[in-house]
Amino acid sequence: MKEGLQAAWPIVLGYFPVAVAFGALGAQAGLGYLWIQLTSLLVFAGASQFALVGLLAQGVPPLLAATLGLLLNLRHAFYGPALRPYLKGGPLEAFLLTDEVFALALRALPGLPPGERRGYFLGLGLGAYLSWNLGTFLGALGGQGLLAWPGVGEALAFALPALFLLLALPHLKNPAALLAGGAALALHLLGQTAWGLFLAGVIGFLWPGKGGRP
Repeated sequence: MKEGLQAAWPIVLGYFPVAVAFGALGAQAGLGYLWIQLTSLLVFAGASQFALVGLLAQGVPPLLAATLGLLLNLRHAFYGPALRPYLKGGPLEAFLLTDEVFALALRALPGLPPGERRGYFLGLGLGAYLSWNLGTFLGALGGQGLLAWPGVGEALAFALPALFLLLALPHLKNPAALLAGGAALALHLLGQTAWGLFLAGVIGFLWPGKGGRP
């Protein structure tokens, strides 16, 4: 687990400022500190949490907001099968599996001895989880002042996509990853970002050979 925690530093650097922004936006939307922190403790899915806060602030019923958040995370259903050849996880591993944890784990797990893979993965996930929750806490307490500075909000919003792109670059030599990324980009340009992510996951999973269907 120690090696996984040490390897999680790029995720920590990317998650922390975005989590601060999430906490600040939640407070700005009128949510109580406890509810803001609970979304990070129990949901732990950045994009879904931002969407959840926005929907609740607009008066959308909580059940409908939760359903929409679940749909945003459908792509995660393809992460587990991709890692299964290297890791037989359970509910804890599924909870800690984010986009960035997946990208790092997919690169590192094949090169680790089987007995060390679970500890490494849990270290990655725990580092991501703790940094996200610490950032949420600090953002909810005092991040609104930070977001008032010119350009800070835009910079924080860019941090997470930039981090994921950096982690995904080593996989782009894989035909399945290239095809999935191309499909996601094309659908994003057509205004279908959510469906594009889902379709990209389907394509990457079904692509035969190395890097595709196990």
